[in-house]
Amino acid sequence: MRLYLIRHGETQYNATGRFQGWAEIPLNDTGIEQASRLAHRMSGLPLDTIYTSDLRRTVMTATVLAAYAKIPLIHEALFRERNPGDLTGQPYENAMGFFEDDSFKPPNGESTEVFHARVGEAFDWLVEREGQTQKNIAVVTHGMVCSGFARTILKIAPFTDPDFHWANTSLTVCDYKNGKWTLDILADASHLDGLTLPDHATGA
Repeated sequence: MRLYLIRHGETQYNATGRFQGWAEIPLNDTGIEQASRLAHRMSGLPLDTIYTSDLRRTVMTATVLAAYAKIPLIHEALFRERNPGDLTGQPYENAMGFFEDDSFKPPNGESTEVFHARVGEAFDWLVEREGQTQKNIAVVTHGMVCSGFARTILKIAPFTDPDFHWANTSLTVCDYKNGKWTLDILADASHLDGLTLPDHATGA
């Protein structure tokens, strides 16, 4: 199985640096353009199935990709963003521990431990469905899910590089074979060259 792991396009909450978590925030105009550029970039790639988080911003991004690829979407709540609970709608600077401190648990939200367990469950579920196939699978999800996948499954910590970020619609490419994941491309957003991007890398 080849996996194309995609972060959703920009929303107004991304642009203004606010926690959005499970809130149903749509793509803004920049996010729609980002999704279109991603879809154009991937239009020459073979895609068999597109899985998406069931939140509006991911579904909107995946819908643009599906229109180019002419394949249906499969919605799966396991690929949702980490739930910030009572932090939803607040500026990131009010609780940077959400991103930086593994012991931080937002009121009525998900701890790092619970969230990473869900990320593991999500990709175990994907492997069970698709792992033994030769299919090309896209998963449209969220910044912290991409980061959780890198940390818990690929066993890498890209945020140790201060210049690293998961840009909206960035593309990570991995292969799953013989029970192992291998990384090909990490968080590439070259299709966004010329667009102004937000500085808010983590996304929630």
